[in-house]
Amino acid sequence: MVGFDGPEEIGTAALADNVAARLIAVGRPAVRVSTRWWWRPASLRLEFGRQEVDTLLRGWVDSAALGREVIAPLAAGASHIVARLRDPTTDRSLRDQTEAVPANALVLLDGPFLAALEFTVDALVHLKVSNAALARRLPAERQWWIPGFERYRREYRPDDRADVVVSYDHPSAPAMAGIG
Repeated sequence: MVGFDGPEEIGTAALADNVAARLIAVGRPAVRVSTRWWWRPASLRLEFGRQEVDTLLRGWVDSAALGREVIAPLAAGASHIVARLRDPTTDRSLRDQTEAVPANALVLLDGPFLAALEFTVDALVHLKVSNAALARRLPAERQWWIPGFERYRREYRPDDRADVVVSYDHPSAPAMAGIG
C-alpha cells in the first residue's frame, strides 16, 4: 500500500488517481482508497468541538475500521476489501459491497495526516505544502485545519517519516524535496 499524505484540496486525491490510472494503463492493477470515506460519524468527530485539533489529527479517520476492512485483509492476501465506509457529505454509512482486489494490485491511499494514523503503509509520499498554500486552497470552513497541519508537522514529522517528500505548493510544478 502506498499512502499519499496531504489534504484533498491541494490535489492529493487527484495525484493518487493519476498514479492509479497510469499503473492500470501499463498493466498493473491498482485500487484507490481515500481516508475521507473512512471519517468517523460527525457525532464522534465533533464531540469535543467543531475545531478540535487533537480529534482532527487522531480521531477523524476511523483507523480501526480502515485497518480491519482494508489493511488486515490485504495483509492476509484477501481478494476483496471494503473501499468506502461512510459518505463524508451526508455522514451516513454507505453499506458498500466489497470491492475485488486483483492479484498483484497496488493499493493507493490518500488523505491528510497519514503519519498520525494507527497503522503504517508500505511507502509514504508526503506532499509538503506551506501554510500560505493551505490558506489559499482550503475552504473557509476548514481554515482551522492550518494549525492542525503545523502541529502535525511538528509532532509527527512527516518529512522525516515519508519515503518520498514532494514540494507541492504548485501542483503543476511539483519538486522532489527528499527521499527517505
